[in-house]
Amino acid sequence: MGNIFEFLVTGPLGTVLSYIYSFTNSYGLSIVLFTIFIKIVLLPLAIKQQKSMLEMQKIQPILADIQKKYKKDKEKLNVETMKVYQEHKVNPAAGCLPLLIQLPIIFGLYRVIYQPLTYILKMTQEEIEKMGQALTPPISYKNEIAIAEQMKNINLEFLGLNLAQTPQFNHPSIIWIIPILAAVTTYFSSKLTSATSSSSQNEQAVQMQNSMMRVFPIMTGFITFTLPAGVGLYWIVSNLLQMVQQVSLNKFLAPAQKEGKA
Repeated sequence: MGNIFEFLVTGPLGTVLSYIYSFTNSYGLSIVLFTIFIKIVLLPLAIKQQKSMLEMQKIQPILADIQKKYKKDKEKLNVETMKVYQEHKVNPAAGCLPLLIQLPIIFGLYRVIYQPLTYILKMTQEEIEKMGQALTPPISYKNEIAIAEQMKNINLEFLGLNLAQTPQFNHPSIIWIIPILAAVTTYFSSKLTSATSSSSQNEQAVQMQNSMMRVFPIMTGFITFTLPAGVGLYWIVSNLLQMVQQVSLNKFLAPAQKEGKA
């Protein structure tokens, strides 16, 4: 399974990042451009998801009426709900499909960014392990960013920040800006998405989404405090691009949806 994932996801993503780095010679700038590239590749899925969300908004009043009418008859409620979906050609699971497709890509992204020697410099595990053991003190081959920092074979400086550093709770420093911005951008990105999708969801789903919107930024901040800043940078750039994408899709797709309704 691991070899298949490497062949289909991680390997191609690593090749793209390595190619970008060959032009920029900057780990940080490569991550920024790499994230933009990934967003462009995934744009068709994002458009599909947004269209599905807008279609759900169109039929939400009808679904609300059905829920009131058949609230005591669950079987009839399900039958009538499916009829509405079929009549309006709406698949309630369509919005989830793009997310499911993106999950393995996201896992692959973190692996590629976390292993710059493997995916940027195309070094073998044996070469990385030998290099790590030659350092004082020795560094495990699994910690490629730390090895790259010591060997200085990759430019890990970006905007005055060392992207190899891992923020520490008990050692305040400028690198704290990475997890803080990761948490803040996660909050605003989640809030924007929530505002877009809430009108197409029932009350229970909205409450769950609001809870997640409060929890996710905290989780993001905590996680990025435990990872090298390079991974946190990806998180920040991805959130910023997600907000731009969401606003743009709302601007262009919502009017089209209204025209279609008219």
